[in-house]
Amino acid sequence: MKTDLRALLSGQIEALDFDQDSSLTQMQRGGDTLGFNSPIHVQGRLSRLEDGVVFFSGRLDTVVKTVCGRCLEPVLEPFSIEFGEVVYADGKEEEYDLIIEPEGPTFDLDAFCEAILELNLPVSFLCREDCKGLCPICGTNLNTSECNCKENQIDQRFAKLKDLLQESKNK
Repeated sequence: MKTDLRALLSGQIEALDFDQDSSLTQMQRGGDTLGFNSPIHVQGRLSRLEDGVVFFSGRLDTVVKTVCGRCLEPVLEPFSIEFGEVVYADGKEEEYDLIIEPEGPTFDLDAFCEAILELNLPVSFLCREDCKGLCPICGTNLNTSECNCKENQIDQRFAKLKDLLQESKNK
C-alpha cells in the first residue's frame, strides 16, 4: 500500500494523518515465517520536517502468530510499538538513517511495517515464562510430560570424570 508524498513534499499540506491496516499477512525472519493473527494496524502522522524530508510518527499494533522458541507450541503474542522514523529524505540520505529506501516520492506502508517489526520484535517468543522446552535427547515436551533421559543418559565425554568421582567417594 503506497501513499504519494508529493503534496506533503511541495508544502501544499503540512501533515498527513494515517489510520490504516497493512496488507502484510506474514514475513520471513531468520528462516522462520511469522504470521499475523490480526491485521497490522498503523495509526500516525506523516509530517514534513524540512524540504525533501518526511517524518512518520505513530503506533503499530498487531498479534504475532509463531511458535515457542523452546517447545515449538503455537504462540499468539500481542505486539505494540510506538515509532518515529524519517521515511523520506530526498538528497539528504547521508544525514538521516532511513529504515526503508523509498522508490520515488512515495511511502510504502507494508515495507515500513516489515522494517519496524524486523527491528523491534524479540528474537524468539515463549509460550510462557517458565517454559521447560523439549528434551534434547528424546524430544518430549517437558511442559506436558516427563522423560527419564537425563537420569539414564551420561555424556560420554564426562564418563571418566564420573568414574573418578566414584573412586574418590570409595576412598
